[in-house]
Amino acid sequence: MDLPDAIDLDGATLIRIDAPEDVACWTAGVAGGDGGWTVSIVAEPAEPPSDEARETAQGVVAEFAALSDAAIRFLVQELQDPGLSDDDRALLAAEEPPFGAPEAVVWQDGTWMMRFAETGLQIGDEYGIGVMFAGRTPVAIEDLSDPDEA
Repeated sequence: MDLPDAIDLDGATLIRIDAPEDVACWTAGVAGGDGGWTVSIVAEPAEPPSDEARETAQGVVAEFAALSDAAIRFLVQELQDPGLSDDDRALLAAEEPPFGAPEAVVWQDGTWMMRFAETGLQIGDEYGIGVMFAGRTPVAIEDLSDPDEA
């Protein structure tokens, strides 16, 4: 199968990167934020990106700042758990929430997640924390602290 080396979206060109044989991945840096953002499309099994994936990625590129802000607000609201450590509670209450280095990952069916690679919270230790979206609405938190726990 012939996979495209690049996917042109309005505002970004995603370039195919090395991935395992059964996965295809295209990624782009998008200007904005503190040093820019990353948007990726992942196809498993490896095949050209679907129309749904392209449309979703286009929307994410166009609205990255607003979507990132929505994800951060969702995290601050949803992580208000009595079981949180005092340190984590203090980080969430800070004027600048502890979520940085956002990247969006879009899958073939058009579902997607905003992952924050940098967070001082225990839940995001090592691999960050993710927010799953339904369209433009944050709907669930993905704990990425232990990727082998599936």
